[in-house]
Amino acid sequence: MRVLVTGASRGIGLELTRQHLARGDEVFATCRGRPPGALVSLSGPRLTIAPLDVTRADSIRLAVEALPGPLDLLWANAGVYPGMPGTEVEEGRIGTLVAEDGLAILGANAVGAIVVAQAFLPRLKAGTSPRLVGLSSGYGSLAQNHGTPYWYGASKAALNMLYRSLAFDPAARGVTVAVLSPGWSRTDMGGAGATTPVEETVRGMLRVADGLGPGQNGSFLDWQGKTVPW
Repeated sequence: MRVLVTGASRGIGLELTRQHLARGDEVFATCRGRPPGALVSLSGPRLTIAPLDVTRADSIRLAVEALPGPLDLLWANAGVYPGMPGTEVEEGRIGTLVAEDGLAILGANAVGAIVVAQAFLPRLKAGTSPRLVGLSSGYGSLAQNHGTPYWYGASKAALNMLYRSLAFDPAARGVTVAVLSPGWSRTDMGGAGATTPVEETVRGMLRVADGLGPGQNGSFLDWQGKTVPW
């Protein structure tokens, strides 16, 4: 299997890369800045590391050129969580919201995810049983919103809508498109108090991705394969 992982520098993206390699897949791992040591340490004949900033059209174009051939699975994992280390944008509360922060978060988590999907769609359509999975969140569920963070929740809801639209676009016919919530996973973003170790989360995510087919096109699932309400 040939797999592309965006946002592979740490957390879920790094663990996706590690577990795909462990089971013998060929992996194209991308990250915005210089690859961290944890990613470089996975280097081998089945791993290609390439730069990719999902908010920049020129970076996306260069990544497509650097990663030739068909893809069987694309994990659109890259994104930002306001206030985290390495992220300049803040979440804020009513009375403190800053438009530029909101636009930056929406740009990375939603717009970036769909334009990357658009760019790599021809590669997916050339793959075997191709699947496109966007990393969403329970915060992206309108039904489960009881005070969700404004910018982050809106960005994940927007991602859900964009990928749902793509799932039923004739241009993506033959590609199974889904969004997946990893839950509260123990990563830098999730924190040490998160309920699920990242290794367990990713094992579940891989099982879900392996089982995706036309019947799940346009679905919103959690890391255990359960349907998440829109």
